[in-house]
Amino acid sequence: MMRKIHDRDISLISIVVGFLAAIMILFPVLILKDSETSFTGLEVAFGHEFASLGSWASGQIEFNPTVLLAFILPLVGSIILMFSNKAHFIATILFIVAAVLIFMIPQFTAVSVTILGNVNSIDVEWTYGIGLIFAASLSILGGLLGLFRLYNSK
Repeated sequence: MMRKIHDRDISLISIVVGFLAAIMILFPVLILKDSETSFTGLEVAFGHEFASLGSWASGQIEFNPTVLLAFILPLVGSIILMFSNKAHFIATILFIVAAVLIFMIPQFTAVSVTILGNVNSIDVEWTYGIGLIFAASLSILGGLLGLFRLYNSK
């Protein structure tokens, strides 16, 4: 009986961790190096125009489905755990893949500058924002909880 309560507690904690990791999309994820300018996970995922001089010039972060996937995977892992008691293996994989993708967000983020109609991609040096750090940490925690539960069930 004690073991079932323990497994249920781990599942509940994993569900909360997954939801918290997904909510981090609302917080600053990327910060321009040597700057105070930051972008939330939503801005990085769906694209964001950060500079505009009318038809002369603009700068934007491009739409990035990989970033969106990185934040959705922990949520999917949590939802799977809510509806299935035997899905810890799948949820664990989702948490681990999400953590890897979250750490790779700076490499996946494309920034373009348009000057007089000419579009150029530019390399930007990013630092991790608080949302990225927490989302990655929570995803790692979710993966570790899943591994712990899988290890305990054997």
